[in-house]
Amino acid sequence: MVSKIDDIFSSWGEGRNVLLYGPPATGKTRLISELFQALQQPPQAKRGIQLNAANAVQPFSRPALPITIPMPAKVVWTTFHQSYGYEDFVLGLRPKMNATGTSLEPWAGVFLDAALELDDPHSQYKSVVIFIDEINRGNAARIFGEFMTFLDFDYRADGKVPLPVPLRQLAFSGGVSEEIHRPGGDSSTIAEGFVFPKDVYIVATMNSVDRAAVPIDSALARRFDRIEMRPDLDALAEHWELDPATVPVPDDSNWMGLEPLEAGYLLLDRLNVAIASDLGPEFELGHGLLTPILASLVDASGTVQARSEDDLWKSLAKTWDDVLFPQLEDRYSGRPEQLMGLLHVDSPPASGDYAWRLRSAKSASASARTLSPVRVSNLDLDIIKRSFKWLTR
Repeated sequence: MVSKIDDIFSSWGEGRNVLLYGPPATGKTRLISELFQALQQPPQAKRGIQLNAANAVQPFSRPALPITIPMPAKVVWTTFHQSYGYEDFVLGLRPKMNATGTSLEPWAGVFLDAALELDDPHSQYKSVVIFIDEINRGNAARIFGEFMTFLDFDYRADGKVPLPVPLRQLAFSGGVSEEIHRPGGDSSTIAEGFVFPKDVYIVATMNSVDRAAVPIDSALARRFDRIEMRPDLDALAEHWELDPATVPVPDDSNWMGLEPLEAGYLLLDRLNVAIASDLGPEFELGHGLLTPILASLVDASGTVQARSEDDLWKSLAKTWDDVLFPQLEDRYSGRPEQLMGLLHVDSPPASGDYAWRLRSAKSASASARTLSPVRVSNLDLDIIKRSFKWLTR
């Protein structure tokens, strides 16, 4: 995570916005949370060593991750959705009742308010960071409007071609705008020819699987550096304190000896290889879907206790029922044969019951090629173990 935060700061230092994209549960929200913390307390950098001679126990340490934007930074969070518009992000006009009737007052949205913050000589902040979650769930081109130009740092203050901010909705008198209301109750005015400040930075997230989302257009996309967030088996192994080097490759001789966390690790690996080759890597399952399975628990006395194997198998089965299988059903909607192939329905273990099988009808004249409904976590423990071990192959 630290290396990706470093990448974000590097992009900002080069005058670029950042877009984190990938399947769900690949750590996009967690990375943003860590970035928020980094703006308040920088984590350790990956390079360099600093010496503290006064610390005899640990004299050497990594220096703090360098923050390459002016500090302190104001952090703003917003989420795009289908009802989110230009009025929320840039500038909107809201009605106000008065003695003579109704008038329209300008209200700054998130992006314009960031510019007003840095234009305010009394502000304590030297930069503003805007987090945009789910940027492709709204009509981004409409939300940014003509302010899409100012995503490009070349057209801001100190850029190659600084341009005046076009705010035709505002009334100007004597070279100064009418009062603009801001979130939090403050108000500001701006001068004609106002140039968008340099130190407004954006980091956005995008779910690559969401079919209901609106694809971002090329004019918007080219103003972002893209950082791909992929499923990370190493992160899952670290979460479970599992050494990937010791996880066996399942074959005819060893598959029955797999432990529950090894099976979970191998299961995610196999499913994602199959999904990537069939549907594309953007449809893979994020490792975060399995992190609710905990290798150990803290008891009432505060002691860390490793969970029993049986408990872990049951936890894997419940996670499959509640999280993993619904994701597979969504990805293979309308493609039952591919899903059944993924589950080895036609090639179950040679002996013993198996969780996934074809549905049968009481009438001999009725035949079907469809999965029999099953909640794996309700099955006997022996069937749960056998089924997930076989599914890793």
